[in-house]
Parts: sequence; structure tokens; C-alpha cells
Amino acid sequence: MHITLLEIDNFKSFGRKTKIPLETGFTVVSGPNGSGKSNILDSILFALGITSARGLRAERLTDLINTGSNKNTAEVHVSFSDGTRITRRIKRTANGYYSYNYLNGRLCKQGDVLSFLAGHGIKPQGYNIVMQGDVARIMEMSDIERRKIVDEIAGVSEFDQKREQSMAELEVVRWRIEREEILLHELIERQELLKVEREAALAFRRLQEELDSFIAKRNVVKLREKKREEREITGMIADTDRALSRINDDIAHDEHEKAFLRDEMKGVDEEIRQKSGPEYLRLLSQIEEAKGVIRTSEQGIQRNTRDREANLEAINRKFADIRRSEATVKERTESIRNLSIDRANLGMELSTLKTKMEKAEADLRAASKDSEGAQVELFSCMQQLEERKAERSRLLSEKDTVIERSRIRVSERERLAPRLQAARDERSEKEREIRVASADLEQIRSVQKAHDQQLSAVEKKAMTLRGSYEEVRAEIRSLEQKLMQLEARQQAHGEAGGRAVEAVLGMDGVHGTIAHLGKAPPEYATALNIAAGGRLNHVVCQDDSIAADAIRFLKEQRLGRATFLPLSKLRVPPPLPPLSGDGVIDYAIRLIEFDPAYERAFSLVFGTSIVVDTMEHARKLLGRHRMVTLEGDLLERTGAMTGGSVKRDIKGFGAAVDREMVELRERLAGLRQEEEELSASIARQNAAVETLRSDRQEAEQKAARLELIVEEYGKRIAQLDTDISVLADALSELEGGEAEIAAEIAALEETLDAVTDQIDTINARVDEIKKRMEASEAVRLAEIISDLKRSIEDLERRLRNKEADIADLQRERQYFSKRIEEMTKEKEELVGANIRLETENKSYEEEIKISRERILQLEEEQRTFSDEIEALRQKRSALDEQVADIERQLIRHSNEKERHTIQAEALRERAQSIAAEIAALAPETEEIECDLSPEEIEEGIAITERQIRKIGAVNMLAIEEYDRVVARVEERTERKDILSRERSDLIERIEGFERMKREAFLSTFEAINSNFKEIYGRLARGWGRLILENEEDPFAGGLTFEVHPQDKDVRRLNMMSGGEKSLVTLALIFSIQRHMPAPFYGLDEVDMHLDGSNVEGISQMIRSLSETSQFIAISLRKPMIQGADRIIGVTIRPDKSTLVTGVKCNA
Repeated sequence: MHITLLEIDNFKSFGRKTKIPLETGFTVVSGPNGSGKSNILDSILFALGITSARGLRAERLTDLINTGSNKNTAEVHVSFSDGTRITRRIKRTANGYYSYNYLNGRLCKQGDVLSFLAGHGIKPQGYNIVMQGDVARIMEMSDIERRKIVDEIAGVSEFDQKREQSMAELEVVRWRIEREEILLHELIERQELLKVEREAALAFRRLQEELDSFIAKRNVVKLREKKREEREITGMIADTDRALSRINDDIAHDEHEKAFLRDEMKGVDEEIRQKSGPEYLRLLSQIEEAKGVIRTSEQGIQRNTRDREANLEAINRKFADIRRSEATVKERTESIRNLSIDRANLGMELSTLKTKMEKAEADLRAASKDSEGAQVELFSCMQQLEERKAERSRLLSEKDTVIERSRIRVSERERLAPRLQAARDERSEKEREIRVASADLEQIRSVQKAHDQQLSAVEKKAMTLRGSYEEVRAEIRSLEQKLMQLEARQQAHGEAGGRAVEAVLGMDGVHGTIAHLGKAPPEYATALNIAAGGRLNHVVCQDDSIAADAIRFLKEQRLGRATFLPLSKLRVPPPLPPLSGDGVIDYAIRLIEFDPAYERAFSLVFGTSIVVDTMEHARKLLGRHRMVTLEGDLLERTGAMTGGSVKRDIKGFGAAVDREMVELRERLAGLRQEEEELSASIARQNAAVETLRSDRQEAEQKAARLELIVEEYGKRIAQLDTDISVLADALSELEGGEAEIAAEIAALEETLDAVTDQIDTINARVDEIKKRMEASEAVRLAEIISDLKRSIEDLERRLRNKEADIADLQRERQYFSKRIEEMTKEKEELVGANIRLETENKSYEEEIKISRERILQLEEEQRTFSDEIEALRQKRSALDEQVADIERQLIRHSNEKERHTIQAEALRERAQSIAAEIAALAPETEEIECDLSPEEIEEGIAITERQIRKIGAVNMLAIEEYDRVVARVEERTERKDILSRERSDLIERIEGFERMKREAFLSTFEAINSNFKEIYGRLARGWGRLILENEEDPFAGGLTFEVHPQDKDVRRLNMMSGGEKSLVTLALIFSIQRHMPAPFYGLDEVDMHLDGSNVEGISQMIRSLSETSQFIAISLRKPMIQGADRIIGVTIRPDKSTLVTGVKCNA
């Protein structure tokens, strides 16, 4: 396979579309410096993708687009002899660029192109294309770096990697062996401890089994009893069902009989209606009229009876009041009698004193003969004094009477006035309370109206909020579903191999893809996705058998391909060495979250890749690590650098930061907050509704209470108005004689004053007379008479008081006597009313009697009217009685049916309960025989339970735990043996890797050295060879040359001239190319440091090699041009674009 056509469009200096045909053999491209001849090889490298932008002498891919045109794209097509066509296009955009790769017209990835070329021997490390500076770079390499070229060709790094992985696995196995030994020791100790507990548990289990056996036997006995009871109940249910069937038959028969009788009654009624004429109807109307009179009279009797009973209750109350008043009169009469006795005693004492005074006066007259004139005058004065005093006593008694009468009136007025005032105050208070209650009621009505309006508004708002809440909830559910779909797509294992991966994910033992099993922080997602690359879709499974089954399934179903990572076969990752350097974040595997069970799979995916913050820091560490920057730029350990823009919605670990998902989550967060706010608002509205309803109910209760208050207070005011009217009339009567009493008292006081003045005058005259009579016995007697007079006056005063008390009691007795007369009169009126009611009742009874006699007469007329009708009626009555008997019989049947139905339901429920108990006991007692009595069973249970309690607490888990521990001891022992064998295998494997690495290196070195000897001898007409600095351990030293040019001494590389170094380097490159043959080769001015003779030698070498391969060389040297099969001329246009002048074939 060789290149047949190269099409270049707007690439570097090729501003115009150019087609360059290429043939097999040796082709030289020549032209002036700066004409763009090297860009032909650059275009091939660009199209095939086997170098970076820097390898094409550009900082960025966009620098490869021709700057002299207005086009934003550059495109190169490479056609091969087998029909293969590879195309690459780059397009500049405002935000960067896009790069497209096509293989045979189909869009593909650059890796697909590289894989295709590798299959034909075209590899980046194959040196089939040698660019400017490659020869100088190899010359300037250190011996170690030069040896590493052979390492890379021989695949030494793969053996080193396998050895490092095996060493890490060996360390893990060693650690696991130590761990197994520790665990095994602990398990053996645990086994000894559990052995004792196991024996106790086995004894307990044996006793428990015996106890369970006794309990099972008890259940057997119980089951027998239940079955016997079940048979009895089944028989009772059958009897009840038979009784119900019989009752149903009786009911059906009675219903049929009743229907038959009713039909017959209808026929009799029709006959009666037909035989009954107007006269018969008139009789019926009169009978009904008489019955109406009876009903009216009976109602009147009932009404009169109620009134009579009410009157009797009033009579009883009046009788009780009369009895109380009579008791009061009797009490007052007794008091009057006692006071009269006191008054009689005082009268007798007063009479005695008066007799003594008369005797004293007689003695005084006898002793005063000598002063008879003075004595006469004294007696006259004394007599006048007595008359005046008697007059004053009379006036005082009359005044006391008037005052007492006034006092009684005042007392009554004082008694009635507060009652009137209290009634008025109470009325005013009740009116005020009614006004307050009415105002409160009006206010409450307003509040109720406001509450109704508020409640309506709040409920409306609550309904609106609920609607909004449901809408928000629906939107949340929709967004959550959409988010779940996006997350499902995000975790759908990437874009490649989707069907295949999806098909195997449901298989047993398949855990998922790397992308599905890992979770990356958003800030590292892009870097980790790039670091994982195509391995994101690798499927993690348990072992290689599951992987083989899955692959076989994919083949059978033609679902595509997938890469599987069997955990059982993956190597244990070696410990990661510490990191250092500016900008280094950490190993990629440490930045991702995953289940430790998948550590081997993630170690395989990420290896020792590290994450660095920026490209600048990563460049300083280039060649030491495989690195990826936070922006997604990838730097391989070999020096290869991959970068550019990264799609934000890249699948894999970065799906968590997908813009749409972020927006959805932000929207969901807002909606959930809105949902919480709406929920809180709804709760507040509900609380407000409950509060308003409670307030409204409370207001209704207050309103009802106030309405009741207004109604009760209105009734009370009506009663108070009646009381106030009565009290006001009484007070008016009492206040009417106040002036007359005052005038009467004033007149009496005036008369008393005059009488008192007269008494004072007479006393003065008596004192004057006594002074004249002091020397005589008459004076002493006069003093005695004076003392007696004072005593008489005191007795008279006391007597007047007694008479006043008697008068008061007599007035009270008179009042109560009058009240008795009034109540007696009222009682007589009530008795008279009752008599009238009894008379009316008698008249009603007479009317009833007359009406009944009339009814009897009318019924007699009715009976005599038609014997046939009577016979029909009798027949109907008989039928009616038969129907009634049947209905009573039906009632009895219904009651009996209900009783039997309830009994049957109860029996069936009991049967179901017993059946459930039997069903529960049957499995437990199946195949259990019991010949023990219930007493023997209970005794056995008691003995066994005592033995169990005697054992005490046991660890029943010790039985299974002991077996598990024994199994684990065996398992751990076997695992330790396996680990020991695995350690031996790893040691052998590591030694094998070292051996294979040395063999691979030495075989490659010998092949290249053999090629070098031949090629260098041909070019320099001498001899040369490759030398290892340390042949015992070639990896401890470098690689150099030892050559012996013609006519020169043997030399090492550091002793050669520049041209000699170039020749040696080219010989090495040709040796590598021969070891790794390719269909075509490209050489860019590799002869620039050689002299003419060496250039001619190189030309001849290439010409001979071109017989089997295609060579394209860029050169300005004549020997190269002359030795070529054809020459492609290149020049530069005035617009600085490259122009291919033509192809010339050498003869």
C-alpha cells in the first residue's frame, strides 16, 4: 500500500487547492527555501494524525490554516493504492476550532485512523517519516535516551509496567498473608470459647425440643377436642338451617294466605260499597258527627281537668298561706293576751299607788288644819296639776298614736320605696343590659358577617393556594422525571458502545461501567473524563467467566462490542509513590469516589495518571508522568500532548455538571422552595380558617346567649312593670295623708306646749305654797304625795306603752286577719271555679253520654238497615281478624327466624374460629402420636421447664457460630495457603518479566545492530556497530556507536564530525525502518549536513530501498535529485502561496 494522490487545500502555504500525484519508488520534492516544500510532508502528517501541531511547526492547529485566504478551513486528502482515502479538515471558529477525521468518506475519530495505519505498519514511533531536526535530535541525545529508543521499539515499558504491577500485587499478597495469620489466630481462640457455649446450647436445645414435643402433644389433645366441638357445632348449624328452612316455608305459606285473605277482603269491601246507599252514608255521617262531639267534649274535659288541677294547686298554695297567716294571727293574739296581762298588773299597781296617794292627801289635809287656806290652794293646785298632767298624758298618747301611725306609714313607705326603687333600678339595669346585649348582639352580627366574608375570602385564597400548590407539585414531578431521565442518560455508559453496554448491564455479575460506578467532584470531572478516555465505557464484572458469557451474548445478538474488566483477574494496583511539583493536585484515582471493591478496575483505568492544574505546570513535568489538566489537556509520558476544547456536556463523570441538569436542579430548588412557601401559606390559611370558624362558632354561641338574655330580660321587665305599678299605687296612697298627719302632730304639739306651760305654772305655785308650809307635817306628806305621783306617772307611761304595743299587735292581727279573709275569698273563688269546671265537665260528660246514646241509636238503625251489610261486615271483621292473626304469626315467625339466623351466624363464626384454630394446630400436630393424658403432658412440661431454668441463660447462636468459626478457620487456612501459592507465582512471574524484557530488548538490539552494520558499511564503505555501555545489564547503561569509516580510525560518536554523526544517525534510522517496515517513508532534508559523496550514498541507499517501499524526500542536493525516480518542483507565488510546478520523471 502506498500513497497515490495528495490533495491539499488552504493548508499552511498552500493557499489554493493543489493535487499532487505520487507513485511508488523514490520521489524528491525540491524548490527554493521557504517555498513550502516541507509542507507537503506536514500535510501528510496532518491528514494521518501521527504528530501534534508542534510537530508540524505550529503553536496551534489553527495556525495550519493559510493566512492569505479568506477561508477558515484547511483540508488534506490522502489516497492510497488499495483505495483507502483518509481526510482531515480543520475549521476555525470564534471560540476555537473544530477538527474532523474521515476514513473512506466516513466521519471517525483520530484514534480510528491511527489504529487503521498501525495495522499497515505506520506507527508514530516507527520513524517512517523523518522531519527536519529529527536527525540532529537523535545525534544530541544522551546515551540513555538513545537506548530508550530501542526500549520503545522492543516494548520494554510494557514489561516494566507488568513487573511493577506484579510487585505491587506481591506486596498486597504479603500483607494479606500477615493479616490472614492474625485473623486465623483470633478465630482459633474464638473457636475454643464457642465450643463450651455450644455444648450448653445443645443441652438447652434438647430440652427445648422435649418441651416443644410436650407442647405439640398438648396441641394434639387440644386438636381432638376442637374437632369434637367442630362436629357438634356442625350438627347444630344443620339443625338451625333446617329450622330456618321450615320457618321460611311457614312464612311463605302465611304470606300467601294473607294475600289471599286481603284479596277476599277487597271483594267484601266492594260488596259493602255497592250495597251501601245515600241513607247508609247519612247514618255514617251522623255517627262521625256524634263521634266528633265526643272528641270535642273529651278535649274540653281534658282542658278543664288541667285547669282544675292548676286551681287545686293554687288552692293548696292559698291554704298554706292561710295557715301561715292564721299562725301569725294566733301568735299576735297570744302576744296581745300577754301584754294585756302586763297592762292589768300595771293597772292594779297604779290603783294601789293612787289609794296610797289619797290616804297621804287625807293625812295631809288633817295635818294642815292650821294652814287650811294654803292647803286648799295647794290641793286646788295639785288637782289642777293632775288634770293638766292627765291632759298631757292624753295628748302624748294621742301624739304617740299619730306618730306610730305615721311610723307605720313611713315604715311601709320605707319598705315599699326601696322595693320600688330596686324594681326601677333593676328595670333600668335590665333595659341597660338589654341595650348592651342588643348592641353586643348587633356587633356580633356584624362580626359574624365580617367573619363570613373573611372566611369566604380565606377559603377562596386557600383554594387558590392549593391549586398553585398542586401545579407546583405537578411541575416538580415533571422536572424530577426529566432530571431522572437526564441522569439515566448521563449514566448510560457514554456514547460509544451504548447498545452493547446497555444489553449486558442487566446480567448477573455485571456491576456497571466505570462511568456508572464512579463519581467525580464537579471541579475535577472534565480532567477525570479525559484521563479515563475510552475506558469510561469499560464494563466491570465479577470474573472472567461472566465476561466470556457477556461477549458470547453480544456475538449471538449482534449488539456490538464492549470491553470487560473481570475483578477476579485484575492485578492488585501497586502503591502510588508520593508526588511533587508545582500545580500537581493528586493522582486521578484518588480524586474519584468509588466502592473499594472496584479498586482494581479503577486502577487499571487511571493507572498512575495525575491531575495538574494548568498546561504550564504540566509542561515542566512532561515525560515523567501521564498528566491531565483541569481544562482537559492530556500529556502522555512519551511526550505526546492532546488538547483543545472540551464539550461541556461530555458524558461520564462530568455528567453531574451538565448545564441542563444544573438548570433543572436550580429550577427544582426554586420550585421546592416555592412548594415549601405555598405549603406554609396553606397551613397558615388553614389555621386562619379554623380560627375564623372557631371565632364564628363562638360568636354564634354568644349571639344565642345574648338573644336568650334579651328574651329573659324582656320578660323580667314586663314583670317588673307590673310590680312597679302596684308598688307606685301603694306608695301614692301612703304619701297622700302625710300632710294631714304632720298638721295633726303639729296641733298636738302646740296643745302639749300649752299644757306643759300650764303645768309649769301650777308647779311654781305648788312650790311657793310648799315653802310656806315647810314647817308643818304637811310638807313631808306633800313630798310623799309628790313621790307617789312620780311613781304613778311612770306606771301610767309604762301602761301607755303596753297599750301602744297591744294596739300595734292588734293592727298586725287585723292586717293578717284581713289577708286571711282575702285569701279565703280567693280560695273560695278557685273552689267556685273548680265547681264550674266540674259542672262543665258534667255537661261535657252528658253530651258524651247523649252522643254515645245517639251513636248506639244510629248504629242500631245501621244494623237494622241491612242484615246483609252486617253479615258482610262480620265477614270482613272475621277476615280482618284472620289477617291480624296471620300478621301476628308472621311476626312470631320473623322473630324466630331472626333468632335462628343470629344463632346460625354465631355458630358459623364459632365454627370458623374453631376451623382456624384447627388449621393452625393441624400443621403443628401432623404425624404426631399422643397416648398421654392431659395431666401427664402438663407434668412433663413443668419438669422440662424447671430443667431449662436450671441451665440458665445460654447463647443459642454459639451452635451456628461455632460451625461458622470452624468453617472460617478452614477457609482462612485455605486462603492463607492460596496466598502463599500466589506469592510464589508472583515471584516467578516477576522473574519471568525480567527475563522476557531482557530477551525482547536484546533481540531487538541485535536486529537493529545487524541492520546498522550492513547499512553503515554500505554508506561509509567501512564498518560500524551499536555498543551497549553495560552488556550485563543493558538497562543500567546507554547506547552509543563505534564506527570505522574507510581510511579512518575507529571512532566513537563523541569523536565524530557533524557529517559523520549525521551519516551514523541516518544509518540508525534506516536500520530502525528496516526492522519496522512501512509502506511509505518521508524524509525532510535529512542530507543537509552531509557532503556530496555521502549524499550520493544516501541517494543510492534510498533508491535501492524504494524498490519495495515508497520514499518521498525533501531535498535541495543534486545527488538526491539525480537519484530520484521523479522530481516534484515547488515554488512560491507572488501572493506567497506554494505552487507545484510539475512532476518530472528521471530517465
